[in-house]
Amino acid sequence: MPRAPLYKVPAGSELVLDHVRWRVIGKDADSYAVESTEDGECCSLSFERVDAALAANDAQLITPTALELHKELLAYTGGIENTAQLPDQERRDIRARTGLAEAMLELEEEGQKLTQRYLNRRDVRARLKSSACSLANDPHLFHGVYIGSASSPHSLPNGRSLQEMYRRYIKFDRNPVVLLRKHHAKGPRGSSFSRLTELQERFVKYVLNIMVKEHQTKLSKTYEWSVAVWDKDPDMILKNFVAPSLTTVRARYNASSLVTREAGRNGIKYARNKFAAGSPDVRAFKYGQRVATDQVYLSIFTNDQGNVDFRPLAKADIDTELAENEICRLWLHVMFDVATRMPLAWVLTDTADSDAQRQLLRMATSDKKREKLRYGCVKDPAPAVGLSLVQSDNGTATRNAKIYQSELGIGSSIMMGRTYHSSDNPFVESAIGTLQWEVLNFLPGYTGSRPGELSAYDGKKEATLTKDNLMGVITRYFVDEYPFRKHSGTGMYGAMPVQKLEEAIEVYGGIDAPDPIARRLHLGEKDTVTTSSEGVRVYGIWYNSTELQRFAAGVSKNVTVCLDPDDLREVTIFSEDTKVVMTAQLRMTVFADMTLAEAINLQRQTAERNPEKRLMYEQHLKDERARRAKESGLFLDPNDPDAYVNIEKLRRQSEQLDNVEYIPMPRSQPAVSPASVLGPPRKANPPPVNDQRPEIEVSPSTDKITDVEPTSVSSENLSEKPAPMFAPIRKSKL
Repeated sequence: MPRAPLYKVPAGSELVLDHVRWRVIGKDADSYAVESTEDGECCSLSFERVDAALAANDAQLITPTALELHKELLAYTGGIENTAQLPDQERRDIRARTGLAEAMLELEEEGQKLTQRYLNRRDVRARLKSSACSLANDPHLFHGVYIGSASSPHSLPNGRSLQEMYRRYIKFDRNPVVLLRKHHAKGPRGSSFSRLTELQERFVKYVLNIMVKEHQTKLSKTYEWSVAVWDKDPDMILKNFVAPSLTTVRARYNASSLVTREAGRNGIKYARNKFAAGSPDVRAFKYGQRVATDQVYLSIFTNDQGNVDFRPLAKADIDTELAENEICRLWLHVMFDVATRMPLAWVLTDTADSDAQRQLLRMATSDKKREKLRYGCVKDPAPAVGLSLVQSDNGTATRNAKIYQSELGIGSSIMMGRTYHSSDNPFVESAIGTLQWEVLNFLPGYTGSRPGELSAYDGKKEATLTKDNLMGVITRYFVDEYPFRKHSGTGMYGAMPVQKLEEAIEVYGGIDAPDPIARRLHLGEKDTVTTSSEGVRVYGIWYNSTELQRFAAGVSKNVTVCLDPDDLREVTIFSEDTKVVMTAQLRMTVFADMTLAEAINLQRQTAERNPEKRLMYEQHLKDERARRAKESGLFLDPNDPDAYVNIEKLRRQSEQLDNVEYIPMPRSQPAVSPASVLGPPRKANPPPVNDQRPEIEVSPSTDKITDVEPTSVSSENLSEKPAPMFAPIRKSKL
């Protein structure tokens, strides 16, 4: 048996469910047939779903009667539905009129007939005023209010007006908004209120259409040129067109929407970032659950040479710009925890690339005590944490396979924001703005928030901070100041980031620890090297372990070494052939508290220290090698001809070794039968008279070829058994 509906939903009602307005057009056995008022889509909603939504206040039901009454209300009030839409004086007037209406309702309940003559009596009017003050519990309810006519605004209206007020109040279900004064509806409204003709309205739209283009033209010049164009049009001359004044056009332009003007003049991307609706949703509760990253080109110049900002110039180069990297601006990469707003990482780089983003991920997942000691911070920075979700913008530094692989490798999920949608990532955008106005604005070399803002200050000329100095200023701000400021962001409720961090640790029971092996494999540097008895050598640093030596077994093998640039104490080694994963420890303990950049810089500085002495030592080494070479006797004077004789002699000898004996192989010798070469000697036959070809005879004793007289060949000779050319071997010659 079909289930009957719990709530009465008559046909023609409007049902607002899941932010969609449906019109009920019928009822089936177990559902309502509805139609969308927006796109006309038709579907069925079951009784159970509608009843559950109405019971949970997830849906709104508007009956046909209430719908018609609501339309009539809007038509009467001019679109005003609530008294909150009115000014304070109008709300006080409505409050006094509501008191009069409720007082008349009491009279009707007592059995009095509220005629115009009855309501116009002096005693009744006095009673209405007294009852209204009693109901409102305010003896000064009618002080300073406008409840009467235009000639007597502070006096009670006459009986007819009171009767109309009461009937209107009851008709609209005692809604106080219908008691408002309708002075705003007097006079012409809408199109009839405008004094401009249709052609003049077209002209205003024509000018406004030019004003909202990206050329950003001036209104006065746009108006003048538009008038010139319209005055030369024959059709406009025929219709006696008169252009409206510049003041009228300017008033119409200023009355248009600011969002529309900005979208047209500055582009939709600019308007979206400035005026797009934000989201006050609390998106994270646990420390490390969700982090947000961003990059910004800092509005400050740095000087890599420190306070020494000059260099020798030739006369021809006096007017040229400074060399590259002498004075420059830097990129700041930052990462913030969404739940606590704690700064997790910050990196200064020359360019916004994937290497800087990986460095940012390493800093967030590692201890920052080194930065605290290096830059003199008082408080402890944010602790290292495993990142569950990394939210980034759609920039080139984060939108690449290298970063995706690294983030997925350490167990983080990836969430990419939309391009030019600053509302998608407000947690970092607001912090960067705070950094600019509280820190960068007070430093030498600041350039302003936009080009040309500081007209009397030259940021390049005043730049004295180095990259390391600026990193120190930002580090001290993110460690000692920002976490201890009251934060008014969504979900912070005025608490400090350090307080939210302590609360998150207390509620959720600790922080997810980062994996050091995952850091080395997916956030570190990789290199393929060969094992030796000392271990493996990566970037000039030696690592070794018992596990590695057992794997090598005295044989040099190719392995891949994964090194964490921020922690050189251990490396992860694996072989692609055997799939063996090993760990090796640092053998050069001098690098134990250094980063990879510091270790490489130390090696380079050691090798390049005292360049003058280095040149002297290199020259001394060359001289000693030359002296030892001369003393050995192998190296002759380059000017001595004997130094080049030996190679020529060997060349001539090698040419003789290349000679090969020539063996002639003529095809004109007489043929003999097989196996008759070593037979008995053949009798000589007389040569034929007509055959003049010489016959070659081989002497068995001398092995020399001699010419013999030609002989004639006949059929008889060919039939005879040929005599052997060599005598038979009777005795071994060995």
